[in-house]
Amino acid sequence: MPLSQLNAEQAAAASAPSGHNLIIASAGTGKTSTIVGRIAYLLNQGYAPKDILLLTFTNKASSEMILRVGKIFSEDVAKNIESGTFHAVAYRYLREHQHIHLKQPKELQILFKSLYDKRIFVDREHNKPYSAQYLYECYSLFVNSATKSSFGTWLIERNLQQELYTPIYEDLMAEFSELKNTHHYADYNDLLLLYRKAVSGLDKPLFAEVLCDEYQDTN
Repeated sequence: MPLSQLNAEQAAAASAPSGHNLIIASAGTGKTSTIVGRIAYLLNQGYAPKDILLLTFTNKASSEMILRVGKIFSEDVAKNIESGTFHAVAYRYLREHQHIHLKQPKELQILFKSLYDKRIFVDREHNKPYSAQYLYECYSLFVNSATKSSFGTWLIERNLQQELYTPIYEDLMAEFSELKNTHHYADYNDLLLLYRKAVSGLDKPLFAEVLCDEYQDTN
């Protein structure tokens, strides 16, 4: 999408200086054309395709943009641009560099329950421990909360009656995490955390430019 085909505001966004740029645009204002224009602008400025990361809310959206870039330049150029959802990009990197095996939630829930069933709880009539499924879902929520507190502290803050069981819960989650690490298992939550950890430890950033479509839908 050459800049000459964009209106003044779209062209300004597509050619904005590198750095932190937030573009606010409603439906039907040409966001896709603007992002394609941005990629074209970067390539014309001498950026290598591999230095550009395009993050989208759906893989279909990224495929459409990359296809349009390919029509402007070539398929060989377009295919070297890293693109997809946060999870897709993370999974490709981790699969290549850490041999991660992505597991469906149901598979990991079965594994987790096998560990849970070996634990012995002091079952009080009016203060029962969480079930394996509920505890698994709580941990997923805890991970997504990005809190700096421990899992046990996080649970107690939400239900003080569970304090009796939190040492067991934390030990159970530690065993579960160790087992996943041993077999290189990961769920969707793990992908983002493992990817962040992996790229944070690199000597230099993987990409010179990161474009994020539909940023308001990220958590």
